[in-house]
Amino acid sequence: MSPIPPLLRTAIDLKEALDYAAVYLTPIGTCRSKATEWRQQYEEDEEPHEDDGEMRFVEIQAMEELHKLQTDYMITVADGKLGMSDRPFRPTITRTGCEYDGEISAFKAEGRADTGERLQRWYEAAAVSGYGDVKAQETKVDPAVRDAREIPASEFSVSPDLIAQVQELWGAWFFPTQVRAEAYKIHLYGPGGKFKAHRDTPETDLVGTFLVGLGDTSQTAQGGDVFEIKDNGEWTGHTASLGSWIAFYPDVDHSVQELARGYRAIKDVLMKLQKPYGMLLRHRYSAGTAELNGVDAALYAAAEESGGDVKLLPVLIRWSAYREEAEEASDRELHVDTVLAHIRTRAHKPSDSSDSKLIVDLKGTDAAWINNQGTESIPFYSPAFRDTSIAWSEDVEDAVEHTGNESRPHREDSIYLSYAVVVLPKRGTKRASPGEGDDV
Repeated sequence: MSPIPPLLRTAIDLKEALDYAAVYLTPIGTCRSKATEWRQQYEEDEEPHEDDGEMRFVEIQAMEELHKLQTDYMITVADGKLGMSDRPFRPTITRTGCEYDGEISAFKAEGRADTGERLQRWYEAAAVSGYGDVKAQETKVDPAVRDAREIPASEFSVSPDLIAQVQELWGAWFFPTQVRAEAYKIHLYGPGGKFKAHRDTPETDLVGTFLVGLGDTSQTAQGGDVFEIKDNGEWTGHTASLGSWIAFYPDVDHSVQELARGYRAIKDVLMKLQKPYGMLLRHRYSAGTAELNGVDAALYAAAEESGGDVKLLPVLIRWSAYREEAEEASDRELHVDTVLAHIRTRAHKPSDSSDSKLIVDLKGTDAAWINNQGTESIPFYSPAFRDTSIAWSEDVEDAVEHTGNESRPHREDSIYLSYAVVVLPKRGTKRASPGEGDDV
């Protein structure tokens, strides 16, 4: 029997961790923003609860301010036109049937028919494109999902001046500003070509996608642009005309536009919160990530400057709530658990491989701090909970009124996933009173 591939092995271990989180994972706190969302939706209660301290209104105000900052200082995508006259770049294609070696400006003299002939020649000689099936953990070819061709990076190259221009443009619009650009693929779509709506798969060290147009003769049946991207909740059309470009984060989410001003404002908001606390991040990241995008990177930097001990980790949020209409209060249970890259399975008995237990080993890792006393009560926040979490399993039942004395209650039993920045007091500090800063 062949061994399980490492990527699939990790996926299996993570799934087991999620399925048995209540048994094996370490609770480190509660998500107050989720509890507030439930209360506002079902209980219509703005008065403090017994599980809320004096900081509740300060926390709610801070989240409202942070949500406004994320809206004001974030963009979804950026696009424009390359300066090909003063900075012409040179693509070199070596794939059989697609050979080309010359400056991109030579394409400017082409008519529509010439451009179509060149693109058709490349398309016919290019490789068929596949797509990643996340559930099956494999690359599949299905024209119903993706009908396209591609030239891989091993069969083409671009001159350093294009790489430099891409890095400069990315730095002018997105964060982090200092990035290393790499040529990836030449994508080609012929008549009837398509790729169903999707998000790029998050990868370690991948902070974004930058597309450069090499020519476009396509139109949809309705006469619109073929390439569409979701920008602030609305689909906008774009072309791949010569020298055009469009850039976006892997999950096509928001980013910080005016970084310096927005960063200072975020820091001011964080200073209102008592340490320890956790903030759920807006972007989607792969397990083991160390690089953050956009407003998440600004938030992490602001947290570090606020004087705390800052940690980055994936978290799992277990939420269970039940409320009868006739009752004044709800029964609620919520835990924030850690989901770590150190997860593995180990058999209790060497002779019985079926008797296994999930192990979360924190000793000697950068997550050993979770074992410290006092970390089990960390409050976690989110300016917009639905935007900062992925529902791993969501079981929600809304109340339904009936005649008579019986009614169906509000009920939810769900698991959400997110990445979070956790800010702990540094050694030698003590938790401040509400409204005060941290004493050192």
